[in-house]
Amino acid sequence: MAGAAAHPGQHGGAGKRLIADAQLRDELELCDRYGIPHSVFLGAGDGRWTDTDRAKALAYAAYRRSVCGQCGTRAAEWGEDRFAYVTTTVRCVGCELIAREQDHVPEGPDGYGVRIGLVPREARGQQGQ
Repeated sequence: MAGAAAHPGQHGGAGKRLIADAQLRDELELCDRYGIPHSVFLGAGDGRWTDTDRAKALAYAAYRRSVCGQCGTRAAEWGEDRFAYVTTTVRCVGCELIAREQDHVPEGPDGYGVRIGLVPREARGQQGQ
């Protein structure tokens, strides 16, 4: 694994495993979020970062950099096939409500900094009490 850490831009070692192993990606995502070594997540570590933990963390960071923030694919997945993926349409009711409400946000200074969000109806009712 140390080879992957030494060359985080290359997908050797842990990078290849990250590409193929969705469970490992999920585990490392949680480790990244909570700032813990993978060995601790697995219940085997004493809290110190091992060489393997560091290599996995660096490989995960390199993997995340290789993923498009908008569509979630990696350039390497497309290869020569521009149609390696097909689109799908999903309607999110929450996003629809936000978009409808954004239509009512004024243009210009009155609308600067206005953000639309969602809260459960019950929570909204309690806020007004």
